[in-house]
Amino acid sequence: MADFNATGESKVFWVDAHPMAFDNNVTHKLIKLMRESDATKGLSEGMEAALKVNTSEDGYTYGLRPMFVRVVADEIGLVTKNHPAICDGIKLVDYWREAKGNVFLKTAYAGGYSNDTLGGNFVINGGFSGDEGNLYQIDCDDNILGGVKVGTTICRSDALWVLSHVTAHPLFGINGALLNGGFECLVCSERTRVLRGLDPYPFNGNTNSVQDLEGFCRRALEGHVGVRNSVGGRIFYVNYIWDVTLQPDYFPFSEAPFVENIGFLASSDAVALDAATYALLQKRLNSNGGERNFILEQTNVEFVGVLRQAEALGLGSLNYELKHVL
Repeated sequence: MADFNATGESKVFWVDAHPMAFDNNVTHKLIKLMRESDATKGLSEGMEAALKVNTSEDGYTYGLRPMFVRVVADEIGLVTKNHPAICDGIKLVDYWREAKGNVFLKTAYAGGYSNDTLGGNFVINGGFSGDEGNLYQIDCDDNILGGVKVGTTICRSDALWVLSHVTAHPLFGINGALLNGGFECLVCSERTRVLRGLDPYPFNGNTNSVQDLEGFCRRALEGHVGVRNSVGGRIFYVNYIWDVTLQPDYFPFSEAPFVENIGFLASSDAVALDAATYALLQKRLNSNGGERNFILEQTNVEFVGVLRQAEALGLGSLNYELKHVL
């Protein structure tokens, strides 16, 4: 459940990317963020935690360094006395024409993702086939999906941590807590159902209509409701605003980051966290005093509308306090 302050606002904690020093490097900053946000307060000894991460496709240059995940995994292990399960879902397109489970693991290992580097047990969410999971109902009015099948690694854990590499996203506007903690936690066949014919790889001239994108965003948010139910609401989120590219990690290529590194944010409220992330990106992109909506220009998704819809579905609050951790 979301953590609120005395005024009823959700708390979002932010540690920035500057200044760096031998005693204030990325590891120190992430540990400080975890402890200042009291991130592990919902955990106890013996609990099994799952960490949903974004592993990058072969050809994608700017994936998160395994160390960014390991710091969080180690903090969780200090409390639970267990190695967490660290997972991602099999990509929807098998570019390299091999068995999907095999190619996923081979690609992830080549990117430095392994049990040793991550400090946990690295597995495929949804099992080796990517389609193993349990069904959970969507308990919101006028839902479209009815229920969603959540991957085994996540739904069979006591708590979920969603660690998101923030990028632009061609279907959702921004890859962050809401998308990675919902749509990306579903089994392969379920993600295909949520897509409903949309092309998740709109490059080389391919496009999706605004109407289709709006429908996807709604269904993806409903998926987040199902994921939340699968772990009894025990979710914590971390957004890494680092190497922010136009392409998400599942693309087979990436252009250079379009904004300088801003740092790391954490919250138990996915809506507040993504809203704060979006606000920081907008502020940095318009540091010259402009009012450009860069995300909308690049993706045709009005992300503020996505945030409002997420709030209406009960996924969190747009009313937040951003605490800058020094």
